[in-house]
Amino acid sequence: MNRHLLTLSLCLFALLAVPPSAGAAQPLQEHVVLRGDTTGMDWSRVPEYRIVPGDLLVINFGPHETLMTETVRRQKVRPDGRISVFPVGDVVAAGRTPVELERVLTDLLAAEFRNPRLVVEVAEIAGNSVHVLGQVKSPGTFPAGPFMTTIQAITAAGGFTDDAARNSVLVFHRDGARTVRVSRLRVHDGLKSGRIDADLPLSRFDIVYVPRSGIGNLNVFTRKFFGEQLAILNFALVGWELFNLDRVFVVPTPSQ
Repeated sequence: MNRHLLTLSLCLFALLAVPPSAGAAQPLQEHVVLRGDTTGMDWSRVPEYRIVPGDLLVINFGPHETLMTETVRRQKVRPDGRISVFPVGDVVAAGRTPVELERVLTDLLAAEFRNPRLVVEVAEIAGNSVHVLGQVKSPGTFPAGPFMTTIQAITAAGGFTDDAARNSVLVFHRDGARTVRVSRLRVHDGLKSGRIDADLPLSRFDIVYVPRSGIGNLNVFTRKFFGEQLAILNFALVGWELFNLDRVFVVPTPSQ
């Protein structure tokens, strides 16, 4: 065995002989490799779903004392994020997971009933939708899959009208309680050139707005849009209830 191999062998032996407690004082950080969304992923590590306005909840109180059937109540979460539950009244549901809401309701009902038990189920999810407005053939609210894009949303709305400004499509994303991020997309040029950066992925509640003509100052237009038009439509647009604009973030895109 030559000198280099002997030295390497001694070093490896010394490292293996050191007990774990003799290492550095600070523990090594665990590196987690995030993989794609596949059926083989560890779903136990996915964050729990949080209730939003518009969700339809089923509250199962279990079998009635004198009846063989279960007592079930269906409640749609109001725009203010609350539901009404007898006999405690209004309870904030939005922002909580079903398990968290179960605990809150159980604690509140404990003042009226002995050992209350219930289960909260999200029967219909309102959050998986986007809104398409402006110069499209069928404006409205559309279900959004996990990978929906701007062009897919416009297609669901029937496509552009003849007078649509196809290179000035706006995407409004609610970023907190009082802020909005706005992106302008040159969709027509992107389709002609085959550039996918003009097809922005959408999140729940996003508003896709197709204007009739080009937009100049996005900040000014956004404030006018949310100050005038949304004041009339906010109760029809899930996810934008009780929204008061405070800040606008203009997001530059490669296709601008």
